[in-house]
Amino acid sequence: MPERWTPGDVLDYEVLLEGELSSSSHPGNSRDWFQGYKGRLIPKRIICSWLESRVKSTHTVLPGSTVNRLIRISSIVTAFFGLLAGVGLGWGGLAYSGSHPVNLFLILVLLSGIPFLLTSIAIILSFFPTGIGRSGRLTHRLIKILRGMVSFLKRLGLIDRVHADAVISGITRFRNRSAIYHSLLRWSVSSVIQLRAFCFHLGILVAVLWRGIVQDVAFAWQTTLNINPENLYRFTLFLSRPWRFFISPPALEQVEGSRIILKEGIIGLNNSDLVVWWPFLCLLILTYGVLPRLLLLGYSLIRKRIVLATLPFSDTMSKRLLMLMMAPRVEVTGDEPPREFETESSSSSTKSLKHESMDFQVLIPSYREDLMMEDSWMKYLSVYWGASLEQINAVSLDDEEDAHLLASFSRQNSGRNGLLVVFEGWRPYTAAAGLYVDSILTQLPSGTAVFAALAGRPGMGFKMEDRDKEDFRQWKRLLPGDVGSGICEIVELKGWQ
Repeated sequence: MPERWTPGDVLDYEVLLEGELSSSSHPGNSRDWFQGYKGRLIPKRIICSWLESRVKSTHTVLPGSTVNRLIRISSIVTAFFGLLAGVGLGWGGLAYSGSHPVNLFLILVLLSGIPFLLTSIAIILSFFPTGIGRSGRLTHRLIKILRGMVSFLKRLGLIDRVHADAVISGITRFRNRSAIYHSLLRWSVSSVIQLRAFCFHLGILVAVLWRGIVQDVAFAWQTTLNINPENLYRFTLFLSRPWRFFISPPALEQVEGSRIILKEGIIGLNNSDLVVWWPFLCLLILTYGVLPRLLLLGYSLIRKRIVLATLPFSDTMSKRLLMLMMAPRVEVTGDEPPREFETESSSSSTKSLKHESMDFQVLIPSYREDLMMEDSWMKYLSVYWGASLEQINAVSLDDEEDAHLLASFSRQNSGRNGLLVVFEGWRPYTAAAGLYVDSILTQLPSGTAVFAALAGRPGMGFKMEDRDKEDFRQWKRLLPGDVGSGICEIVELKGWQ
């Protein structure tokens, strides 16, 4: 894997990272690889080499190469349609018939004024940071666009089903971690938008140049406002400041000669005064349209490259991977405790709880609205635990996205507060759950009561169906082991309804 990362490399890393941390059958793979690593002990170098090795050795189809291909295709298509739109606007704006010259004011506003205003807004926005809400909306829209592109290209036969499924699966996993890469998403989208805008302005310039070459285009100005030729001349001098020392703008006599009086028409005007505006218009579009967009495109590409080159890999999951690599190997012999014993011990934890008069905050996945019934929680905590409900929080179960909420809970903790985190036990266990609880425990004061509860399928509350027994057992077996401090209990909420 080269030092210069691409968005596809990041997606491959996220897919392989989740697979590595979720793997319970081969926990020593990363440790074995690290034993043979000979490079510098810098987190990014280690992860870069690990990713290169895993990409070469994996037999699974990864989404990275396909996503990079989709980005190239979208860039080409966006540039083509931007160029086509610019050519259409420039060619249509210079429509000219012999007795009706092109309106100078209209064409200046249409081909230069409005594009320059939009470019100025884009320059200002490029220096403003994106908020969390805006970044989340951008991620949602981008994922929808990628899904649509994959489906469309699959129907055209440009992507086979295996690669299409890999991309869909990859971006679905990436979505939960997108907050970490919000800068990368921003500048990736910005570079494509600026490419389209640059090609649009370039298309306008090409159309104006070509139309002036193949046709005799005449420009004239008229207005009911009190604008005399001297004022317009001074305005053209101001606009032409970047180039007027090399190419002269229309002279005062030419400005006067290109003014058309409606009742007199074009007959009495000198043709040289009418065509002198063509090079001025081309230079205006080049200076205030094409070049600023080219600079914005370059700026977006540079910022995107900087973000990719400075990925810190300081998130919880990346740190967990590095710890897993560097952890010493310990050989332990003995049989695994019978699962029946685990079930009994975990179910009995509810009976041994001593948290009377405590106030609990409950963290529930935002999409599980069926579990956010305040009355049910107040009743259950009061009757079964002798505790009270402080607040129900809808969360994403991602330590990065929920960092603000967890920090707020830590600051408000008074020693009488407890935390109950709800996971979906009917889904396969992932190591991200252990990382999430670990993140909670590292922020809370020592001794804070933290519990995890396993919810059933939507509409089932905390009841386990027979088909989900194996997943529930896996959660009860793996979650306590993945929580470093080991002070998080799994409780069964029997009687919750």
